[in-house]
Amino acid sequence: MAQYFELELGSIDLAWIWNVSQSVTPRAYSLRPDVMLVQHAINTVMAQLKLRDEHGDLITAYLVRDGYLGPKTNAAILAYQRSLRDRGFLVKADGTVDPSSRQGWTPDGNAQYTIVYLNRNHVEIHGKMMEEKDFPQLLQADLVAHGQVRYRRT
Repeated sequence: MAQYFELELGSIDLAWIWNVSQSVTPRAYSLRPDVMLVQHAINTVMAQLKLRDEHGDLITAYLVRDGYLGPKTNAAILAYQRSLRDRGFLVKADGTVDPSSRQGWTPDGNAQYTIVYLNRNHVEIHGKMMEEKDFPQLLQADLVAHGQVRYRRT
């Protein structure tokens, strides 16, 4: 289940993020709410970041936020991760979005998690955190069912 996730105070420049609870990966089962969160987050940043596929073509079609990790979602995750690398960030372009630690950093301390970058890029582009009211209905219902709805923060 996707979740509101508070980070350790001062560990990074964000106090909290929308986090996945399990890895979103083509190599194992991924929870629908986690996949929906990633699909939604990528949709909110893809146009401004000019994400490109493996052939260098601009990705112009938004992802269907259905919670299924198909080839288009996987390609968009890879494109996002490649865009991070191209901008000088240390991140593996492996098509996997892992849950963040409380510090926001990977265990080796050399990089932040893809989900942290997605949250940060959303703030940089839109001036605020993603809001649950904008999430797909199924994701909103899952957040309510698991007590993850938070008041709106900026």
